Amino acid sequence: MSQAVELTEAWRAVANARLAEFRRQCWRLATLERQGTVNKAVAIDELWEIALAHDLLRAFGEDRLEAIITEAFAGTNFNSHASEAAT
Repeated sequence: MSQAVELTEAWRAVANARLAEFRRQCWRLATLERQGTVNKAVAIDELWEIALAHDLLRAFGEDRLEAIITEAFAGTNFNSHASEAAT
């Protein structure tokens, strides 16, 4: 392979590692939301901040990141902490 192809592959591998870690953190926070440890809205807002800070939004696009977050948080209660506090 050429040098250009190899260098492009290095860039792609690092970008994919960032995306894989973002996905892992989405699932970790979704699990914590289900356990009542974190608020869903706060966790999702923070994940968007993380995506912006690490340039994932520009690199992978809003649709892809939204799909990852949606998949991880599917079936969770949006206001779980608010409803717990009200009881």
